[in-house]
Amino acid sequence: MLAKREAEAQPCKAEELSAPRQRVPEFFEYHIALSFWDRLLGLHARDSVRYLLFPRCRAVHGFGSSEEIAVIFLDTNGLVLSVIPRLGCFEVARHPFAAQVLEVRGETQVMPGDRVVLGCAPQAIDQDDPRGRLSRSAPRGFSMMESLIALPIVVIITFLAIEIGMLWHAKFALRHAAVTAARYASVHHASDVAIRDGLVQGLMPLVSKTDTLAGLPAALFQTGAEIAQGIAMGWLRWEVLSPTKQSFMDWGEIADPILSKGAARGEVEIPSSPLPALATRRRPASGTSSVVGGLPVGVASGQSLIEANTLKLNLKVGVPLRMPVAGTLLAKSLALWSGCGWSVDKPPDQIGLVDFGRAVSPSILSARIECRALAARDSSGHWQPRWPIETSALVHMQSNARRSLMVLRDRQLGVGVGSGPAQR
Repeated sequence: MLAKREAEAQPCKAEELSAPRQRVPEFFEYHIALSFWDRLLGLHARDSVRYLLFPRCRAVHGFGSSEEIAVIFLDTNGLVLSVIPRLGCFEVARHPFAAQVLEVRGETQVMPGDRVVLGCAPQAIDQDDPRGRLSRSAPRGFSMMESLIALPIVVIITFLAIEIGMLWHAKFALRHAAVTAARYASVHHASDVAIRDGLVQGLMPLVSKTDTLAGLPAALFQTGAEIAQGIAMGWLRWEVLSPTKQSFMDWGEIADPILSKGAARGEVEIPSSPLPALATRRRPASGTSSVVGGLPVGVASGQSLIEANTLKLNLKVGVPLRMPVAGTLLAKSLALWSGCGWSVDKPPDQIGLVDFGRAVSPSILSARIECRALAARDSSGHWQPRWPIETSALVHMQSNARRSLMVLRDRQLGVGVGSGPAQR
């Protein structure tokens, strides 16, 4: 009868009585949660209900709630043992001596010591029991079942929070690595090899751990091997966004082997000194499209000489997802969002992106690394998904940018174009 009454949504009446203060009784209608799903979801699944009674219950949770609720713990006689004014999302409230719990949507004036007289009992009372306990026919084990259902959800949410925190830490570490690589390359003519050497130094704190100077060479070697593996498998990539191929067309000039140390005969460079004087005096080879702040802007490159002397590096790295279950959920979700498919954990048809005819620079690979990062594998061949993180760094050149040492980006095509020794 009780289950039927609840299914037909027939409300019961109760009144709040204040024994010590003798307040005016307040009458309200409440519903009884008897089924498993009603007890699991509570007020979250009943928008039109304000009061919901949980018989034989000592604990309630607020998981999935979009609003705060009040919780009243009652004994078998309706005496208020404790009141939780606001139970937010991801919170659990429990009272060890409670026999039933009343959830209230919004605020309540009930206080500990008050008595709630139920208009219709949620369950028959065993008259033979002098202590007034609920009869053996009352639902048992609901609290344990609710805990068993809610515990995995809490664990997964906790793992997700830890994983997201680790990804944020990795993003800051990758930003430091990009700045380190850009600074190192700015004093080495923005060469592609210098960018890689700078990444080895910048990624070392993230990839390997060492506390002594004696372990520094081994840590650098391990980081270099990790970068080489990332390049081969396709989950690590960098690209020089500036200067571009058009930057050299506008502002490049033949280097003087005497003034520019190490420059080969016929080498094309973008002069970086004396930059203030050259920026206003020189004109771009493709013509001037506009003058901004007294500085001519080239038609082909869309840059002034000062902008062409700015090294902008874009870095994309797949960071491993290490938390169980949570990492898999994140990887599968991103795979579906990126169009990689649900089966990213299956072995690919080809092994990485290694070109066995020649070495490949990661600057001339495709910019899309999401699918390769999500389908990455460790050294033993097991699936090790990686979350793609992108960052960039912007520094001023401290040496002349040399065309032959760089993998230049075509501003019109938006892709990297190899140039001589840069295809290592």
